[in-house]
Amino acid sequence: MPQKISALPVKAKVRDTKTKYYGVPIGWVIGDKSHSGYPANSTTLVAENIIKICCFDAMESDGNLDRERYGNNRYSLANIRQWLNKSGTGWYQAQHSYDRPPSNSYVWSGYNEYDAQSGFLTGFGAEMLAALLTTTLTVAKPGTDGGGSETVQDKIFLLSMAEVGLGSENGVAEGTKLAMFSDSASRLCKPTAQAVSNSEYTAGDLSASQNWWWWLRSPYSSYANNVRFVPSDGSLYNTYAYYGYGGVRPALNLSSDILVSDAPDSEGYYTIIWNNAPTTPPSITVPEDVRSGKGLTVSWAASVDPDTDAVSYELERKYNNGGWSKIYDGAATQFSDTITTAMNTVAYRVRAKDSKNAYSAYTTSPTRTVTHNVDPTVSGSDQQLGVVTTPPSFQYTVNDGDAGDTLTIVESLDGVALKTITPAERNHQYTFALTAAQFAALTGPHTMTIKVSDSAGNSVTRTITFTRSVSIIDFDWKVDDTSAAAQKILVSMRYNAHEDGVTIQVCNNYNDEEPTWETAQLGLKHIFSNSAKTADSFAVGVRVQITKAGGYESIACYSLSASYI
Repeated sequence: MPQKISALPVKAKVRDTKTKYYGVPIGWVIGDKSHSGYPANSTTLVAENIIKICCFDAMESDGNLDRERYGNNRYSLANIRQWLNKSGTGWYQAQHSYDRPPSNSYVWSGYNEYDAQSGFLTGFGAEMLAALLTTTLTVAKPGTDGGGSETVQDKIFLLSMAEVGLGSENGVAEGTKLAMFSDSASRLCKPTAQAVSNSEYTAGDLSASQNWWWWLRSPYSSYANNVRFVPSDGSLYNTYAYYGYGGVRPALNLSSDILVSDAPDSEGYYTIIWNNAPTTPPSITVPEDVRSGKGLTVSWAASVDPDTDAVSYELERKYNNGGWSKIYDGAATQFSDTITTAMNTVAYRVRAKDSKNAYSAYTTSPTRTVTHNVDPTVSGSDQQLGVVTTPPSFQYTVNDGDAGDTLTIVESLDGVALKTITPAERNHQYTFALTAAQFAALTGPHTMTIKVSDSAGNSVTRTITFTRSVSIIDFDWKVDDTSAAAQKILVSMRYNAHEDGVTIQVCNNYNDEEPTWETAQLGLKHIFSNSAKTADSFAVGVRVQITKAGGYESIACYSLSASYI
């Protein structure tokens, strides 16, 4: 399993196989971790070897005579600082009016000019280049420039006297000692074979097998032209800035969260494992029917992160051929957008990103045309009637801002259409009312809806909810037609109710407009008092009324029978 670079010990060897100089991957050693004054949560890498032989700074054109002859020892203005932090050719830019490039004419004996070479960052892999942290460095100023110190901000830098454990320059603390430097032996450094083979300076003691001297960024502040360096014995010395045979040993800072291999390779290096971006979202879906004043749900297929990092998404919208603007940033794979009347066309694109801000490419939707058509309206507001004991009704009118649209009304009970009105009249008062029979068939909660649709496909729904409550059962029953007035009757009934809430009435002239009802007792013979009729014939009838009483939560009539003479 990969591990964080911060888990490695100081002096462990690390390299990025894509970051090269002279065509060979640069070897680094861990110089320190979370070093004081360096970026927070950073790990410092120092070149394992001297990677280049060249001058610190070239001879100048005028100004200070020592700098005209021997170069400038002020690090903020030095050619080497600029080269370390630039890519490509043409990297040199004059830092002041007397500055000169490190060309053949302005370095000692013409050795190792580098003005026409590509900047050091040219050979960095894209991931490494992006991962470099900007470091604020303290540098002593030469007495010629007023002494004291100044700060610079660089991604690649030379180390100072203080950072390699060799004290301060003229009382200026240029940072603090890195953990890797404990004594003279810890400062010894050899050049790479490539640095030697590419050097025009070929003294017999310059060899990949022998220690060589390397530049520090500290000036020898008593002079305008002398720069501090670490000689081949690990001590401290100084020399002219324009000497083209000094060694360059750069340093840099990376996030301590960067991953490396769990074990070193055959050459002893841990390999940096760069974070991979998530895959591009495979698809994005935008409905073809897009209407102003309506919500529009845009969805996309999920991405996968090769490093198992958490994935989120950025959704952007463009309308009327304008620019892209971000409208969503989060982990969901859909977003409800609001379409306005200002939008005639809309398009969307989405990309994935991981927790380390690595981004995928965009997936872009087709451009959709926006239909501008307003919703129809229905008067009033949704209502909750609560418990009702009589059939509910609702009066309403309908309208539409688009004069050419045809309106259709559908009245429904519990999702079942009861009536359809088309074309519906604008501003005409309609009434949605349940009949007694419809209401009698209901129990518990119910929903009445009035849905108004226009011919453009827009609709609006008004909702009325209620709960039917039955507190009384009241019905009558024609038992039979008779040739003469019934004299006696016996009524039997199975029911669920308190006996005090049960009333039984009987009649022998049920066919009359106003029958003569007489109170009877269940299970007991009743003798009719009436013997007259106004209808053409006699008929026996029974009327039942059951009222909630005596603590009964529910009432019921299960069966009813009658016999008569």
